[in-house]
Amino acid sequence: MGREDMSLSTEALLIPPAPEPPRTDTSLLALAWRMRRNQIEAFPRALFEEDTRRPLRRGVLFVMSPQAVRTVLREEADHFSSGALFRRMVRPVWGRGLLTAQGRDWHVQRRAASSAFRPSNMTVLAPFFSNAAGRAVERWISAPGRAIDMHAEMARITFDVILDAMLSGAADFDRATLSGTLARMFARVNRVPITGLFLPDRYHQGRASVRPPERDGVLAIMRSMIAKRREGEPVSDLLDLLLQARDPETGDAFDDDLLADNLLGFIMAGHDTTTLALTWALFLAASHTPTMAALRNEVEAVAGGREIQAEHISRLVFTRQVISEAMRLYPPAFLLTRVAGRDTQVAGERVKAGERVNIPIYAIHRRSAAFANPFAFDPGRFDPSHQQPERDSYLPFGAGPRICLGASFAMAEAVTVLATVVRAVRLELLAPDKVWPVAQVSLRPRGGLSMNVFRR
Repeated sequence: MGREDMSLSTEALLIPPAPEPPRTDTSLLALAWRMRRNQIEAFPRALFEEDTRRPLRRGVLFVMSPQAVRTVLREEADHFSSGALFRRMVRPVWGRGLLTAQGRDWHVQRRAASSAFRPSNMTVLAPFFSNAAGRAVERWISAPGRAIDMHAEMARITFDVILDAMLSGAADFDRATLSGTLARMFARVNRVPITGLFLPDRYHQGRASVRPPERDGVLAIMRSMIAKRREGEPVSDLLDLLLQARDPETGDAFDDDLLADNLLGFIMAGHDTTTLALTWALFLAASHTPTMAALRNEVEAVAGGREIQAEHISRLVFTRQVISEAMRLYPPAFLLTRVAGRDTQVAGERVKAGERVNIPIYAIHRRSAAFANPFAFDPGRFDPSHQQPERDSYLPFGAGPRICLGASFAMAEAVTVLATVVRAVRLELLAPDKVWPVAQVSLRPRGGLSMNVFRR
């Protein structure tokens, strides 16, 4: 049960690069060394095959089966918080925003923000997606055959999209400077030792995190833009949608400080996730000729030579499949962690209050119980005419009440950008044997993704 009912492509399957899971648990010292080098290299084979697992037979519980995931993220979500470690890592950057909010504060913010992030609002933003991708293509073809880092280029595109779609161009400050500032802030999130995932959550309670010195300056920019927007004419972008957002139960709106915290959080979270989904999708398509040909055929059939518009997005079905499969194999958020708020049971395992429960999304996406040929690249598994993966076996945006608010935005953007790029240019991978997934804050290609780019 859970395996999709479908026949895989008759083309030779691509097995993209990934660590070979260790067959047995290792000592705490070896586990810590592997996690420090690359967290997914420390995931034992048991995480890919079993329903639950306690590495070293004690301490943290890892849950992988759909029922266990459903218990933690949906059925008992109110009793499993992100925990002190997560807040310690994220709050210095995100402040009081949605990602760190708890309890009633979270419910109020979530209800208000959800109205701004309705799927119907996201497709209206398609011109922002197309314009940013089109500018990048023009930049590439002005120097044909020049090696570029496609990961860095996808980051530039998605940052342009965020500034255009969320802040209508943000003309009052220098994009390159802001981009560099945000990158430094994001890097600080990973400075708490990740081996803390194996320590009780009480270890992290009360421990201070360093507030990034850049944060105050960025927040000042956000507050200035909010103040100007409140005084000016409405603009059709996400900032305006958030300014208009109200909690449907209370009528509460975001105050300027909380809105600034959330703008900063949306910029950082949305930017990185979509960057990596596009980077891995381009790597996989460039590695598999039939996929690249099918992508181009679909884009040309749907849009011809026209700019990708909102009405095209829902019809770019195979393009969406490629992105979905890229996020299965290389989920940007490769691990979720929760802390039990009370004594309970998960999949028959006793979990005590304060105990950590980890959800290894990277391993869950490669379970043979849910996916045929799970280590192979096969976008056909997301063909809408076939049975789809079980709901809690595919978690690129998380699940439950805290599922990523910007999932519709991210998917509409990724479809538009991927379609624009593959139609316009020919991509040639350089040193494909050196491409390797590394788990830091998110799952990224080690050393970037080097490609030659040529006009088609």
